[in-house]
Amino acid sequence: MKSIVSVRRCQDYRHEILRPQIEKLFTDSYENGICAKRGDSVLLKPNLLRPASPDKAIVTHPMFVEIVAEILSDCGARLSIGDSPPLGNLQRALARSGYEPFLKRLSIKSMPFLQKKTVEFGEDRIYKKIDLAQEVFDFDKVINLAKLKTHCQMTLTLAVKNLFGVVIGTDKASWHLRAGRMTDNFAHVLLQIYETVQPELSMIDGILSMQGNGPNSGEPRHVGIICASRDAVALDSVVSYLVGFPVDSVRTTVIGEELGLGVASSDRIAVVGDTTEGFPLVDFKAPKSMSMAWNLSYWNPIRRFMENHVITKPEIDSVVCQNCGICMRHCPPQAISEINGKMFINRKKCISCFCCHELCGSDAINIRQPYLGRLLSSFSK
Repeated sequence: MKSIVSVRRCQDYRHEILRPQIEKLFTDSYENGICAKRGDSVLLKPNLLRPASPDKAIVTHPMFVEIVAEILSDCGARLSIGDSPPLGNLQRALARSGYEPFLKRLSIKSMPFLQKKTVEFGEDRIYKKIDLAQEVFDFDKVINLAKLKTHCQMTLTLAVKNLFGVVIGTDKASWHLRAGRMTDNFAHVLLQIYETVQPELSMIDGILSMQGNGPNSGEPRHVGIICASRDAVALDSVVSYLVGFPVDSVRTTVIGEELGLGVASSDRIAVVGDTTEGFPLVDFKAPKSMSMAWNLSYWNPIRRFMENHVITKPEIDSVVCQNCGICMRHCPPQAISEINGKMFINRKKCISCFCCHELCGSDAINIRQPYLGRLLSSFSK
């Protein structure tokens, strides 16, 4: 049986325009259009990377989440909303991102992730233990509400990557460090989390998306789609195609299929909904850090050459930098230090996880591409 992925077009976030389209996502995904019954406890898991205005395309748009919540509330579900932003706290992110009004109106509880539960895996998984938020396991169902954004380490952050939010706060940095420079290793972490959480439904807000150097300081880009599937791997595969990225470049899709956690091959996916005329996009900007070495072993000499002369690295703009120290305190390999009042990155320690870029609220972390990398990129356009 093929995995069903629903794609619906929607040009803006006006309630009267968006609600009918989200209702269609549910009817495309379920025979009766209902994914929760009366009395079910349901956790909504949006992307709340940091407190941000919705027009910056950093967070899942509050109107998107509000309408999903309305539909589930109409079914009689008891709703909570949760995430673990890497900086700050959930309440602040909800307030500054425009969520509070509808949370009060619909009596939705905010659920900060505070307690850890150790999840153990079998010998067929790379990582044998992962600490996740205990609160996630206290619900009957999880609805995964992702944002379509580029990501400097993982190319795109979509449905599977969104569940990294169930790793509590600063534990996220430790996983970047354990995975190191190997994108595939980090993809395994994300997939083991997805395998554990098993969201009832994954949905992606792609009306206003982010292109370029996401997920924090890229460019907002109107794409005008919303998507859903019960198979997050298939969903991410389809959305990757729609924005014009090779599916293989989003490693969670390829590895997810290999592990039997979903499907990524187009012949095993049924795309339903509105016409996708005009897709795939040909000008959706990839992050400068999009690696050409993702399928090479870390010990491969070609990969090592590319890391030194082709692949992008983070660079601190000392003029813009506020010397707040956030990047230094949260750098997984402790590659950032303050010298004479300025922040510096030790290139030998840097693992190019781009956590500094993701967390910087001053947009002071640039993505620097070596000359040879720029030259090769110009030939590939």
